[in-house]
Amino acid sequence: MKKVRLLFMLQFALGVIHAQTIWTSQTTFSGFVGKYEIRMKLAIPYGGATSCFTIGEYYYTNSKGKIFLCSSDDVKIVESVNGKETGYFILDADWNKKVGQTISGKWYSLSKSVSYPVVLKVIAKAKE
Repeated sequence: MKKVRLLFMLQFALGVIHAQTIWTSQTTFSGFVGKYEIRMKLAIPYGGATSCFTIGEYYYTNSKGKIFLCSSDDVKIVESVNGKETGYFILDADWNKKVGQTISGKWYSLSKSVSYPVVLKVIAKAKE
């Protein structure tokens, strides 16, 4: 019985480890989407639990509700709220910058009927 329990626990642990996504090269930004202040985190996923090349989240400083980010093509970073895509970012350069550096781009609604300029400044880098 102990062997069966041990095998079950090992299989469960391996399944949990395989399903987790680790955020590497995590970069934290402070900036603006139009006139709206935001905080954003972007990272490179590791672990196989996602199809995104870039993952992250951001929130507007006046609301704190997190918005999930995923880029499946390394160009367009798509946002989603409660599993529904709501818009996307296109940044003018690689986002993996040093602390103090800035990056700009645009945010678009899915229909492209609304867009805002984006300016982000790196405020922190995760230790690797």
